[in-house]
Amino acid sequence: MLLGLKWLTGGFNGIVMGIDGIIGENNIFAVLEQVKNTKSLIRMKLAGKDYEQLTVIDDIQRNGKSTYLLIGCPNGFAGLIDGASRKIQFEFTGSDKLPYFFDADMARTDQKNIWVLFPEYISRKQLRRDFRVDVPHGTIMVFKKNGVIFKKQVINLSLGGAFGALIGDRNRLEPDWPLCAGDALTGIDLFYRSKLSDQRVIIRKAVVIRCEENPALCRFCCAIHFADMNKSEEKALTELIYVVQRECRLNRLPIAD
Repeated sequence: MLLGLKWLTGGFNGIVMGIDGIIGENNIFAVLEQVKNTKSLIRMKLAGKDYEQLTVIDDIQRNGKSTYLLIGCPNGFAGLIDGASRKIQFEFTGSDKLPYFFDADMARTDQKNIWVLFPEYISRKQLRRDFRVDVPHGTIMVFKKNGVIFKKQVINLSLGGAFGALIGDRNRLEPDWPLCAGDALTGIDLFYRSKLSDQRVIIRKAVVIRCEENPALCRFCCAIHFADMNKSEEKALTELIYVVQRECRLNRLPIAD
């Protein structure tokens, strides 16, 4: 099971840092060099197309000021790129048995290889389910308790759960709190919105673990634990957290209108 994210920043010549500290200057190159040397399979997805293939890194080459990954070109790939995005998504399993993934821009293709620009950063999913990310104001969660629909503004999010403030008339919620610790929730829909992304994640079941009145927000707040997710739901949530991390890293996470 893939639990959490480890975020690696920096570039080919920069210091690569994770949330647990400095990892090393040439970490990205070393990781991809090992993938190349061991001919490890990498999963390749073409953005904007329903296309996914397994391939390998054939070589890493520097040409002037640019460095390129030479990816083995699957049969028929050249016919798919007309009008498609130049962005390709890659995922592979490292020697530590953890999944790594990165995006890269395609520069050109030839009969044997896809030339992609060396990535500025890669990320690695780590074994930390409680790693939380703050999300923009437009992130909303809708769920049910005993058939009653609630809407919550999400403040932060992890693979294990979410914390946020209920949306509604504060006076109507008092003096009886509408949710209590231990309440079972179903039909959870998570809607993430920023200027760069618009995504939806469905979660089958959750349970309320904490409730509190937040004077600063003048809202009723609650923390919930995701109690039941299938593999596709967990994958979608993992990818969403990756998107939030990436947009935060680029310092381009505006609040949605």
